[in-house]
Amino acid sequence: MAHQAVETRLAQPACEGTDAMNHKRTDHTLREFWRSTITLRNVLDQGRSLNDLELRLLEIHLHGLQKAYLETKQKQRGLPIESAGSPPLNHGARSGPILQR
Repeated sequence: MAHQAVETRLAQPACEGTDAMNHKRTDHTLREFWRSTITLRNVLDQGRSLNDLELRLLEIHLHGLQKAYLETKQKQRGLPIESAGSPPLNHGARSGPILQR
């Protein structure tokens, strides 16, 4: 159910004059996303096999996230999606500043 609250917050249109409350909500949403990402990575690193449905749902969510990220990046930089840069899902990287163990 928490994901629905996050989706609702993220689906709200951005205001011209973004206030401190919106920044706090965005910061909180991103922190929760990062925590969930770390938890998911840890579960996958344990080698637990996923069934076909779990794999498909994971693929769908990752694809949706990547698409939304690239569209946001394109809007912020004013570039076509193909020129927006490398995809956010760096499959070769297992750690980074956010996902350090």
